[in-house]
Amino acid sequence: MGKYKRYSTLTILLHFIVWILYAAVTLFVYANSNAHPKIVALETLQTFLICASIFYSNSDYFLPVFFERKKYTQYAGCIIMLFLYNLGIRYLLCFQINPLLTGQPSSIARLSTSQFIIIAAWWWFQGTLFSFGYWFAKVSIKREQEVNMVRGEISVKETEQLKLRQEKLELENAFLRAQINPHFLFNTLGYFYNKVSDTHPDVAQAVVALTNIMRSSIRKKGPDGLVPLEEELENIEYLISIYRMRYNNHVYISFDRPAECNLRIMPHILITLVENAFKHGDLHDQNNPLVIMLKVDDRDIDFHVHNKKRFGPKEISNSVGLQYVAKHLEVMYPNRHTLSIENMAYTYTVSLIIRNN
Repeated sequence: MGKYKRYSTLTILLHFIVWILYAAVTLFVYANSNAHPKIVALETLQTFLICASIFYSNSDYFLPVFFERKKYTQYAGCIIMLFLYNLGIRYLLCFQINPLLTGQPSSIARLSTSQFIIIAAWWWFQGTLFSFGYWFAKVSIKREQEVNMVRGEISVKETEQLKLRQEKLELENAFLRAQINPHFLFNTLGYFYNKVSDTHPDVAQAVVALTNIMRSSIRKKGPDGLVPLEEELENIEYLISIYRMRYNNHVYISFDRPAECNLRIMPHILITLVENAFKHGDLHDQNNPLVIMLKVDDRDIDFHVHNKKRFGPKEISNSVGLQYVAKHLEVMYPNRHTLSIENMAYTYTVSLIIRNN
């Protein structure tokens, strides 16, 4: 019965806030497509509704009914059905209905079939991934609460506090702990690679780069919670290759790194700093390239990212990435790291020094 428990007021409010932010990001994505404002508004609303339907169908029905009961074949069929639903309804709206309603071509009218499939798959993947993480967070917190109650270690006051923390963490954990069945996910990406490898080799290489980054993100960490520094650098190179393809190589990036790096580091720290530069920097100025530099001295790590600021429309950001880095550095490297930010009028520089001795 717990699987279908009604949402509390606080949970509904958190859902509303997160979806508003998601809709804002969606609007930004479509606004950059140079499509007509009518098309931008209409496709933003449609994408929001499609992703929301995928999210709640998976988190509130398919996962509790099939995945929790270990009916994996039926669950895989449901996920495939959601993908086909997402692909079909997007095609119908973008190429058939929206042009009739607005008299304007859709934002993706000039894309090839393979590019359209990849974009549609990306929206489907987001909805599925976030819903899986949201469901996983709810199940984990529920099991933790049940174990503590059985042991008699939770007082009435502690139970109420746990309930409040549970509702707050449900959506946060959906993004931070989201995991989808790796075999299904990577098989799907492999399918996309095979479909476009002959006709669009650059897109195929981007799929490979994305696959490698995702494999690294779900790979089990060592007992010390660290990963090889070389793996983190490879992920940065994959990220750079994706951005180069996205802008047809019209970006200027300098990545200076040692030939060999045998140290270990907390995962996702360096790549988060680089991604922040991609998000807010101007990478199209040949005279002011994005500069990424790593120096390794004995057992110390010295990492710098310098970029020219981008002016005009920018991606919506709440600085979660930098907050994540600062918080986890304090936990993993207390009194052994220096994170400094130089925010100038036209440039932005982040420097991170980690002392492992």
